[in-house]
Amino acid sequence: MIGKSLDDEDLIAHGEERFSRSSVNEAERGDILDREGNVIASDMESYRVALITDSDYPNHVSDPEAAAEGLSQVIDMESSEIESRINDGIENGQFQVEFGRAGRDISFNQKNELEASDIPGLVFESETKRFYPNGNFASHIVGHAERSQESGELEGQMGLERAYNDILSGTDGSVDYTQDLWGYMVPNSDNVEPARNGANMQLTIDSNIQLYLEESLDTMEEHFKPEELFAVVADAETGEILAGGQRPAFNPRTREGFGNSWMNKLYQDSFEPGSTFKVFGLAAAIAEGEYNPDETYESGSYDVNGHTINDWEPEGWGEITYNEGMQYSSNALMMLLQDKVGEDKMLDYYQKFGFGEPTGSPFQNEPSGVIAWDNELQRKTTSFGQTSTVTPIQMVQGMTAILNGGQMKQPYVVDEVKDPETGETVEDNEETVVRQVIPEAAADRTQEEINTLVGGSRDHNSQYLLDEYEVAGKSGTAQVPDPENGGYLDGAYEYMTSFLGYAPEDDPEVIVYYGIKRASENKAETWDNGVARGFNPLMERTLKYLEVEGGEDNQDGEAVEVGDYTGSELSEADPMTQDTIDTVVVGDGEEITDHYPKNDTLLPYDTFFVKTDGDQLMPDLTGLSKREALLFGEFMDIEVSVSGEGYIHEQSVSPGTEISEDTSVEFTLQSNDPSD
Repeated sequence: MIGKSLDDEDLIAHGEERFSRSSVNEAERGDILDREGNVIASDMESYRVALITDSDYPNHVSDPEAAAEGLSQVIDMESSEIESRINDGIENGQFQVEFGRAGRDISFNQKNELEASDIPGLVFESETKRFYPNGNFASHIVGHAERSQESGELEGQMGLERAYNDILSGTDGSVDYTQDLWGYMVPNSDNVEPARNGANMQLTIDSNIQLYLEESLDTMEEHFKPEELFAVVADAETGEILAGGQRPAFNPRTREGFGNSWMNKLYQDSFEPGSTFKVFGLAAAIAEGEYNPDETYESGSYDVNGHTINDWEPEGWGEITYNEGMQYSSNALMMLLQDKVGEDKMLDYYQKFGFGEPTGSPFQNEPSGVIAWDNELQRKTTSFGQTSTVTPIQMVQGMTAILNGGQMKQPYVVDEVKDPETGETVEDNEETVVRQVIPEAAADRTQEEINTLVGGSRDHNSQYLLDEYEVAGKSGTAQVPDPENGGYLDGAYEYMTSFLGYAPEDDPEVIVYYGIKRASENKAETWDNGVARGFNPLMERTLKYLEVEGGEDNQDGEAVEVGDYTGSELSEADPMTQDTIDTVVVGDGEEITDHYPKNDTLLPYDTFFVKTDGDQLMPDLTGLSKREALLFGEFMDIEVSVSGEGYIHEQSVSPGTEISEDTSVEFTLQSNDPSD
């Protein structure tokens, strides 16, 4: 005792080891919020369930078959597999058995349900999980966090969850204390180090616009079954990202789609953009005084060191003006303009527009893209968006320069990061000018030219016209590299099709960049109509939601909850009282017999289809979209055919005509050219 050691063992250390205890005071991970403060990701308490199988313990499983049947009603595992695990635990003398992933992430309600079943031997261990209430919602931007098997802590695996992991995680605290011989805490022996919770992150994303985007991508995916899809919505003036997404995607709440695609295509994927890239060569030519919209040239082809490069229409359109060449998206014109500007100057302009360097986003491994400039053939093909590679976010960034008097704005998706305890702002992002790319006059002139590329004098790309807004932009159809054989994929419609657009054209508020790669169904439509099926409703709904001038009525964009009104009077259906919901009624009665959607949500300016008792009469569907025309056919279970693009202009069955299951209706669609 005097030497405080015995047989070379430190008695003090031995005592401390026996009676000192320490536990972790776990920090809460910070919330991720949208621009209005709505939760996108947060911590939630969940439970892990186990069954005690040790018969020496008072509360143990006594009837494996009954216990397995009760558990299978709540957790995602067959009762036979549960029973097998219980029996194995009993036979092997285990104290308890667990059920892998199926037994984890048990919600509070599920825990209550299991406890109410009175299954003997049930035990629960509380644990924290990351909760994503919106499911598949900007998943590759927000990312995903889960508990690490090595550290036992929630860690960001991808997206912003990973990029800001240290800031979101906070710092765990601890409780150190001494216990007596009987296991009780010795008074005044505890030392508490409080946890410091993670900071909260507020994004620039608007949840309503993000929902529009996700629905648009779902519609495109179902119709085209493509290899890839992406879409991004940005504030044209500030560079804020209002929404972004892709397909394939994943649902961080259910883990559905995990592993299909880990890459964030908006920030981490580079590709050859095709003709959307031409707007930047156009801007350079205008800035250098080499573009006269009324000057003429011979379209069709251009010779590059003995190589003939054709327009997408090999015969060309004869001798046409520069402006007509832009409307037709002529490759020959872009190569001609590059020669007039000069290759060195053109390269300098591309670099000023941000190509060949990352945008400075927080996402890991953001590529710079490649401006292919090694030889003349590469330099010429770059002029129309082939050979060189870009990221979608670079394209959006470059467009901001054209729409803001030549000042290029850096896109950003994180608005601010705040310490929840002190209120201190850890990070505060705002509108940032990267550089003055071209003179203000050149930018304004470039925008004027782009404004002629949709539904202009050549009536090209009129499928992107909207009834209530003037949309401008540039379409692109790029060949896709063949990863196995080199060169490009050969075959009908093996393309990346995209549209880089903005609206309203004279005072742009929103940029939407939309792309689809290699559709496997309805391929010809991607050539004939591009991405209008997805772009148009996304742009239109976004503008109306933001109450951009030009939208009819400028009503508030609130989503409307839809119940089941079957058997109710028409006046009792809530959506019919909303100014922002269009209603189509079939039938001359007052009692609702069916409706679509049901027990769902209608977004602003959606259509609510209602069927009543009495005679079934054909409604007037003029002005509805192609998607809504097809929905009407499914709702009424009648044959519907559609010709043209845009919105319903004519219908083969006149309004007021009685219809039945044998009725067949043909809708003729028309582009929304204001001059029509």
